[in-house]
Amino acid sequence: MFDTTILRNSGVTMTLRVIQWATGTVGKHAIAAVHDHPDLELVGVYVYSEAKAGLDAGDIAGIAPLGVLATRDIEEILAIDADCVLYMPQGEMNPPGAVEDICRLLASGKNVISTAVTSLIYPLSLGQDVVDQLEQACAQGSTSFHATGIEPGWAAEILPLTISPLLSRTESILVQELMDYSTYDSRDMVFDIMGFGKHPDEPVIMAEPAMAKVVFSAPLMLLADGLGATIDDYVFHREVAVAPEAFDTKVGRIEAGTVSAQRFSLTAIVEGRPALTVEHITRMRADQAPDWPEGRGWRVTIEGTPSMTMDAVISTNGEDEVDQGCLGTAMHAVHAIPPVCAATPGIRTFLDLPLITGRHILRAAR
Repeated sequence: MFDTTILRNSGVTMTLRVIQWATGTVGKHAIAAVHDHPDLELVGVYVYSEAKAGLDAGDIAGIAPLGVLATRDIEEILAIDADCVLYMPQGEMNPPGAVEDICRLLASGKNVISTAVTSLIYPLSLGQDVVDQLEQACAQGSTSFHATGIEPGWAAEILPLTISPLLSRTESILVQELMDYSTYDSRDMVFDIMGFGKHPDEPVIMAEPAMAKVVFSAPLMLLADGLGATIDDYVFHREVAVAPEAFDTKVGRIEAGTVSAQRFSLTAIVEGRPALTVEHITRMRADQAPDWPEGRGWRVTIEGTPSMTMDAVISTNGEDEVDQGCLGTAMHAVHAIPPVCAATPGIRTFLDLPLITGRHILRAAR
């Protein structure tokens, strides 16, 4: 669909102009990464908070001032001459609203890379109408759209697809995220969406099979597409553990008898068997649910010929694993900017783009 070697071999250095949309933990990392990247220039920042409006992007991100002021005016963002928008709000609560934002940006002539809505990793998971909306906006703006992340958005798709050329036949692929969320700075996500700190029988969003399917069917559909398989059905599973005693986390207190750890998964049935599974095993303190699998990162387990297990361990030098995961999410999007901007217009999933690499990561620190 495109050939980035033409640009690399032309001797011309192209600086791509980037807008950052939303400045939560991932967005702040993205601002710093765009500023630090030799081929990118930050030219705009959209924020939701009145308190952040008018602030310098560098101050928001905790780095030196950049001379780019944040705005809450969408029309101002649409008017900026930019190559790409990094769209990074919490979009899972309102996917239609996120799609509307993204389509406006695409139609205005800006490529968009999103970490906001997991389903957009494979937009067909949201239905043909969403695919048509995005494709129409891409055609109008001559732009490309790509959704990414870390899990989903990397571990559930890129890792097993990368392993797959080594395999002769596979009975099942299991991708697990193993994380301690005690330092995750999003109360809405931790308590309201995931249901930590709730009683086990309280209704929460991630306990709903329909919501889990919306969130996790996209990586399974993409993986099945890449492996040439057809999904027949899905099976959802959720299991929780409760705290034996009360304890505090960064975003609030977990009371005794409320959910302190959970594991939830969505499995794709292929040819009558549970073939592809994405599972999250998440704790609010390391000692919760000690009988469950433990780790700090992502694990891919393949039963087949050959059988394989791959562990991707994060924060190996004692860093905050949640913050490091947010950094990885931001970097996956930032490194995707050049290939997405070089792509032909339309929806571009991981199956359409070349290998996204961390170009310039070996450069000396500024």
